[in-house]
Amino acid sequence: MRIPFIKSISRNTEIEEVGQLLDTLPQSLISNQLWATFESNCETHFVIAHTGDTIALKFFVKEDVIKVNTHQTNGRVHKDNCVEFFVCFGEQNHYYNIELNCTGICLVGVGEGRLNRVLLEDKLIAKVKTYIKINTAPKNTSTKYMWEITAIIPIEVFEAHKLESFHQIKGAGNFFKCGDDLPQPHFYSWNKIESTKIDFHLPQFFGELAFD
Repeated sequence: MRIPFIKSISRNTEIEEVGQLLDTLPQSLISNQLWATFESNCETHFVIAHTGDTIALKFFVKEDVIKVNTHQTNGRVHKDNCVEFFVCFGEQNHYYNIELNCTGICLVGVGEGRLNRVLLEDKLIAKVKTYIKINTAPKNTSTKYMWEITAIIPIEVFEAHKLESFHQIKGAGNFFKCGDDLPQPHFYSWNKIESTKIDFHLPQFFGELAFD
């Protein structure tokens, strides 16, 4: 996946304006419904770009239930209506898992695998800006709700990599939609995961990312 550089916005741009700009870019579908016993009619798209020193990310979700029990940074947001972005840079094995519920509560961890992950400090995660819209879906549509979340992730959040710029760097990653405690638990990915166990923390199945 190519991640375009957008020079018309910066980390100081109002996040609503960032979200409107992302609306004009092509969307990618998180369509791999993993582990077929967890069927759902959820539908999720995303858009990603960068400004040199931030990543701009927006998810568009349609689903039947909104259920939120997590209100604390680094809480169990994957239990709620949740979207996730996993990413690593260069040849390093450490990757970040950035997880957001539909109210913007954020968890960010870093490590080489599922075990022994280190959660970032709250003050660093607080640098991630979010903007949320939750609406009831129009009549005669397949789901009851439509929600969107825009996130601006500054480069300093990726503290283990000491990045100076996103320009022209290579990486790998995956994008997910889940909701472990929803009436219809589900697990979707952008890049397909080949595993019999429910596990997003499998970097061997990350897709290639190329930043302009």
